[in-house]
Amino acid sequence: MDRQRRWLVSRVALVAVAVVVGLTLLGMWSPYLRSVSGQAQAAALPDPGAFVQMESLEGIGSDNPDLTHAIDTIILPDALQVTKNFTPASVYANDLVTFAITLRNISTVTFGITVTDQLVPELTIACGNEYVEPEGISPVCDGRQNVITYTAPITAQTGVTLTFQARLGSTLLSGRRILNTVWAYYGDHSVSDTVTLTVAGPTYVYLPLVVRRWPPVPYAPAISITTPDLGGNYTVSWTYGAHPAMTTPTSYVLYESLDASFSTSTPYTLSGSTYAYNFMNKPNGLYYYRVRGFNAYGAGEWSQTVSASVSRIYYDEFSDPASGWHTGEDQRYNFWDPNWPGWETVSYINYQDSHYRFYIPLTRHAGGDVDTWWVWPAVAAPLPDALKPLPANYCIEARARFVSHTGSGIIWWAHWGIVFGANENFTDLYTFQINDNRNRAVIHYPYYAYPGNNNIRYRTVYQDYQTNVEYRLIDWENDGYQFYNINSNPAYNIIKVVVRNGRVDGYVNGVWMVRYDLGPGMPHSKIGLIAGNWEVTPQELLVDYFRYDPFCPEAQQ
Repeated sequence: MDRQRRWLVSRVALVAVAVVVGLTLLGMWSPYLRSVSGQAQAAALPDPGAFVQMESLEGIGSDNPDLTHAIDTIILPDALQVTKNFTPASVYANDLVTFAITLRNISTVTFGITVTDQLVPELTIACGNEYVEPEGISPVCDGRQNVITYTAPITAQTGVTLTFQARLGSTLLSGRRILNTVWAYYGDHSVSDTVTLTVAGPTYVYLPLVVRRWPPVPYAPAISITTPDLGGNYTVSWTYGAHPAMTTPTSYVLYESLDASFSTSTPYTLSGSTYAYNFMNKPNGLYYYRVRGFNAYGAGEWSQTVSASVSRIYYDEFSDPASGWHTGEDQRYNFWDPNWPGWETVSYINYQDSHYRFYIPLTRHAGGDVDTWWVWPAVAAPLPDALKPLPANYCIEARARFVSHTGSGIIWWAHWGIVFGANENFTDLYTFQINDNRNRAVIHYPYYAYPGNNNIRYRTVYQDYQTNVEYRLIDWENDGYQFYNINSNPAYNIIKVVVRNGRVDGYVNGVWMVRYDLGPGMPHSKIGLIAGNWEVTPQELLVDYFRYDPFCPEAQQ
């Protein structure tokens, strides 16, 4: 009995010693121990998605008392939940089914997930309708592989829902069961959910009247659109002929948008007896339209989408000799040389090789047959009525080149340009011009008489001192200076004029040249071209194109 008591006492003593040693070691190690991330130290069970930190201690008893930590992070297997649902609840062969996959991170950490839904052959994925809520990284829809995938991080304690659509096979029989599974992978783990679709059979409703569908909202109207004219005018119209006795709309709503997806749109509400809407004076742009009817049961089906491209730009490349510009032989009476009085042809204007041509023949004093000094024909652009009247802001652009008929090559005082503002009678002209000597000017002709006869003796005889006199608002450079962005013949030059409420900016070959503020009183009933000479002849100018744009962005600034 004494032996047993001594043995028991010795065992109790050993246990006490072990407890003391353990507590001592715990006190030594406690500075290096950390609580499990994402949970309180006193928690009895770990949070399902928390990081578990496993630490190995080395160096105990060595000369170096520091501890070396090796930390491994592990995501627990039940950190992610996934559910899959579908609508409608009853599906028929060839139905479009909407699937919703909801994922929930119930842990306290963020980690990455990859979701894969490989559809079975009885389902065909319908790409283009997939989206994620809340918005973020988009899912990838692969129509060839019949699969949708989604890879993204998922934040702690949050969820995300992936929605997409698929179509049931058209030949599936009633009662066919179709199983489909979604898999979500994260870390070394995965979760899944499976839904079962059962193909429903036909449903019959026996009433005094057999109804094709319920509710009987209007069918889709048939929509059409006319081609917009240069004034931005066109008509959108529609017809409704499907089962009118059952589904006649009591009203229509026509929607207009600047994008084909109608992410934003403007509605036009019309009565049920209205089948067209006229748009007038629309700015340049591409517009999309669709319409649907409404009745007491709600909104009907959408019509197809139609579009209207509005381009209120007048552009003539002079390939059509009947496009409306002035042509012919232009005469003036020769008062300049009393030895040769009478009418003379001083300019020829016509279409030639897809150009509009100004030609002033050789003067008599240089071997020609007529007196053609100081001639500058100005012609008005034949703008369609739909582009009239001109607005306060617009752009005009033209491209042309001189053809040299002299041995020197340079036609020193040959000049051409754009009439950017004129009165209705085309007798008060404002022009921006360049010459073949690489110079520019803004010139006003307050008393212009075609073809620009500045015959000094004519003015002396008739006491008309202002007809066809040039008033240079911005003068030519007379000191020999040349602007080297202006090309001499036979190279082309592009002249552009931007008009903003009477303020004019002139450009040559894309380089800004002049600015002049004429104020709101500047005439702008007509625009056009001018070409002519002071002394050296013959002169020939070939205009490649003429362009007028009342909605150019630079004129709206």
